[in-house]
Amino acid sequence: MSWATLVLFLHIVAACVWIGGQVTVAVVIPALRGHPDLIRTIGRRFQVLAWSAYGALIVTGAGNALFMGLGWGDLTGTTEGRLLLEKLGLVLLSGAAAAVHVFVQAPRSRARLSHRAFSAWSAVLGSVSLLAALGAALYGVVIARGG
Repeated sequence: MSWATLVLFLHIVAACVWIGGQVTVAVVIPALRGHPDLIRTIGRRFQVLAWSAYGALIVTGAGNALFMGLGWGDLTGTTEGRLLLEKLGLVLLSGAAAAVHVFVQAPRSRARLSHRAFSAWSAVLGSVSLLAALGAALYGVVIARGG
């Protein structure tokens, strides 16, 4: 097995964790309304796994680009590079939406907003993060299949 294959495999596993974890949390958390301590515990535990996967996606994504022979100049100069640049935008959007939820919105919302407003903002940020991650995954498939 080549290093390129191993790195691609790890990238796919990390994407499964990042995307699958978001779907799982989106299904489980609403069922736990009325149990805020349990929600916080699940959220904290998921964050460790999710942010580890996100970091792995960044590292293995860079490795995949290197194994494909893509450099900085290719991001605007080749079809694969432009696709990768668009994918990176979606990856950053997914991470930014998740980060805003976890580190900004959730801590402030618990103290100031009603449960309904908190839930609505959580749903919006979670949806943006998940949809952007799914878009990035689709771009990954397109890139792997040669554009």
